[in-house]
Amino acid sequence: MNILLTERIILITALIIFCFQDIRKKEIYTVGIVIFYLAVVMLMLYKVFSGISIDYKSVILGIFSGAILLPLGKINILGEGDAFVFIGSGAILGLKKNLLLFFISVFIVSIYALILCVYCMMKRRRIKGIRVAMLPFITAANCILWFCV
Repeated sequence: MNILLTERIILITALIIFCFQDIRKKEIYTVGIVIFYLAVVMLMLYKVFSGISIDYKSVILGIFSGAILLPLGKINILGEGDAFVFIGSGAILGLKKNLLLFFISVFIVSIYALILCVYCMMKRRRIKGIRVAMLPFITAANCILWFCV
């Protein structure tokens, strides 16, 4: 099986599972994150033992780019689960694609937030306190990343 296809299957499966959890409960289960990380580690070990070249610098910087988002979860700008997903996706995608994934997903969620604000203003509802699940937008950004970049 092609290793690129395996990477995509692992990432999209995790994103879809986390997406449903995020929509339903606005949180991601720790067990799912641990299983996702184990799958990523096993994928990297497979690459090492089968002789497939790994750009270690890009992988480490991709993980670091996701880890930088963790403090944003502490101050309620971004969910902690979203930051943990970006850590795992950084290991698979590398630095450049992980940053692109982040910015595409923020762009999509900002369009959604704008539409939500206009809707709330028309219905005269309060906007403050509305929590938006970001993982559906990360999943959509991942699909855009695959098909357009």
